[in-house]
Amino acid sequence: MKTAIFYLLVGLGQIFGQDMKVFGKSNEESYAGKIVRIEIGENSLTNGQSFKFWERILERASDEEAKGIIFDLDTPGGLAFPTEELMTKIANVGVPTVAFVNPNAISAGSFIAVSTDRIYMTPGSKIGSSGIIDGSGREIDPVRRAKLESYFGAQIRYIAKQKGYNPEVIEAMMFLSDEKRVIGDVEVKPGSLLNLNSSEATRMMSDGPLLAQAEVNSLEEVLKAEGWSDQEVVTATPTGFERLAWWIAGFSGVLILVGLGGGYLELKTPGFGIGGIICLSAFALFFFGNYMAGNMAGYELAALFVIGIALIGVEIFVIPGFGVAGITGLVLLVGAVVFSMFDGVTWQTYQWGGSEEVSFADALRKPAMNLAIGIFGSLFLVFLMMKFLPKVSFIDKTMLPSSLGRGNGDDQEVEAGALFGRTGIAVTDLRPNGKAEVDGTLLEVLADGVFLEKGDPVRVISDDGMGVTVKKVED
Repeated sequence: MKTAIFYLLVGLGQIFGQDMKVFGKSNEESYAGKIVRIEIGENSLTNGQSFKFWERILERASDEEAKGIIFDLDTPGGLAFPTEELMTKIANVGVPTVAFVNPNAISAGSFIAVSTDRIYMTPGSKIGSSGIIDGSGREIDPVRRAKLESYFGAQIRYIAKQKGYNPEVIEAMMFLSDEKRVIGDVEVKPGSLLNLNSSEATRMMSDGPLLAQAEVNSLEEVLKAEGWSDQEVVTATPTGFERLAWWIAGFSGVLILVGLGGGYLELKTPGFGIGGIICLSAFALFFFGNYMAGNMAGYELAALFVIGIALIGVEIFVIPGFGVAGITGLVLLVGAVVFSMFDGVTWQTYQWGGSEEVSFADALRKPAMNLAIGIFGSLFLVFLMMKFLPKVSFIDKTMLPSSLGRGNGDDQEVEAGALFGRTGIAVTDLRPNGKAEVDGTLLEVLADGVFLEKGDPVRVISDDGMGVTVKKVED
């Protein structure tokens, strides 16, 4: 289903791309022979969607034989594990790469910089302070820190040496020491990390600059220094298709709200109608958008969602009471919805790094907020539908009537509220929907709270125009 929707939207993008510029690669000019500029801003390295986007851009630049890639950096840092994986991709992209520190490449930002072939810095810019901390900025316990520093240190030293940077400079940025260190002519005090300004990073040593090639005032000066002045520069931007997926994922709470509201409307209308269409469309968009945005939504979670609905249906219509099937179905349904909204990169970081960088609460926060919006919003929506939909002539004609004709099939009109307090008998099992005879009229009713058996005496406790709710009359 998701694959069909995907190709449908791609097809629409190809149709409308040239004139309306809506979706897909139809809007993306070739990178062949051009300089690709990738912006890494303040919050970029904390956003899982950014890493997926950069990986795609690097792959395109390599496949289309771009002339070079410039990383325009102004970042205080971000997620260490995804950045480490991105470093490897940058180092091995097969296209000349340059870092433009404009004006900060702090923490994980410095990792990106040392993955490139050369570094340029604006006057007064800074690079370094790359020690690993947990997701809240707190210190890590010594054993855990030793393990993380050993892991990251090995990878970053390898890449730094591969790119021709002094590993001692990188280690002084990453690792604390109880002793005073001198890097070039920069003194690093005990218990501190190295952070270089532009003049320090570009200072010439016996074997070349300490870290960066030169101070530059603009991107144009970077291009001139690299001999790329005559090359066209293309700034990498998300396609309309990617923006659509991110937009859909961003409104996951609203889609849950609409889906649940549509499900309620479907229960109140005969056959398969507009409510079912709304429900299926909302949840199809929900899974599709989260999948394309790089979240954890996939075929497996979509299947669990369907299984959950099926189990709840079995509990309602086949098995009396609310037991194992219903509870299991509810857990599967809610679990599938929640985990589909988990950011894939954030969850992977949690699995790799445990709670030191990203806690389970951090990963759960946004999905839980969207779920709350969906549930509480749908309750309010159901209230509005109960209050106003019976007054809408078009909707009223499609809704299940309060009463069903008996004998010759003719409908008997029952005024909303007229049945309140009346008694009757269940003529089918109520699980929780079914039929009851009240004052000689056969009605579609809903049992309140528990399932009832055929023949149970009932009393009408609600008749609001949207339906009749009954409760068992106790002896």
